[in-house]
Order: sequence, then structure tokens, then C-alpha cells
Amino acid sequence: MKKVVLFIAMSIDGYIADKNGNVDWLNGEDAGTENTDAYSAFIKEVDTVVMGWNTYHQVTAD
Repeated sequence: MKKVVLFIAMSIDGYIADKNGNVDWLNGEDAGTENTDAYSAFIKEVDTVVMGWNTYHQVTAD
């Protein structure tokens, strides 16, 4: 059986997306911070990612 871990970014008022359905309030890492490369170790443990179409489209579209 696979282990399931759920990560949800949520604003303080309890919403995941803004009133227009955007998640652009989520920011990536600050370019000025030292890169400890924790993501590479994390992603090696990931087998499957599940996300909604709107989120996928927003993070993959320009």
C-alpha cells in the first residue's frame, strides 16, 4: 500500500484560490536565498502527483 501525503497551501481566510480561481498568491523560493536543494531529495520520494486542471494549467502556462 502506498503512503499518501497531502499538501495544501491555504490563505489565512481558508481559501486555496482567490475569488477568480487563481493561485498566483503562492510564491516560489526567494531567488536570493541559499539553495539547499531539499527539493531534489523530496521529489525522489514522490511517485504520483494529483492536482486539478486549473492548478496544473496555472503552474505550466506562461
